[in-house]
Amino acid sequence: MAERRLIGYQVKRLDQLIEATFGRAIDTAGMSRREWQTLNTLVGDSGADLVDALRPFWETTDDSVAVITGALIERGWIVRDGHRYAVTAEGHAAHERARQAVAAIRHRLATGVSDDEFAVVTATLATMIANLESAPVCGYPAARTRAARSSR
Repeated sequence: MAERRLIGYQVKRLDQLIEATFGRAIDTAGMSRREWQTLNTLVGDSGADLVDALRPFWETTDDSVAVITGALIERGWIVRDGHRYAVTAEGHAAHERARQAVAAIRHRLATGVSDDEFAVVTATLATMIANLESAPVCGYPAARTRAARSSR
């Protein structure tokens, strides 16, 4: 029987593997993970507020985003048009190379996991995150129950 580990270990280990594996794949495609996240965001929405859009991926500031967009401009992958960015043909080609690498990793990550199982895992993790994000430092509120979640 496989050794059972606490959820904290499993979540941390999965995060380490995701960071390392995606990092290597993106690097092979010729860009950094932050460049990928920025370029991918711009391909999806060139009018995006990058600081807000990228905040889930890293601790973003106007300065940190400026460093990444500056590097993408230097490579000729994006151009700035006023307060917006546009992805160039070269940028779309670079994005597609990285997108293929990312798709292969995402497929590998979910191998052996059904769509329903994947949905349950991500929903459960989202609930756990919300439970802890909303908890005060002392006097934790009761966690939402499965019945309460399913009645929404």
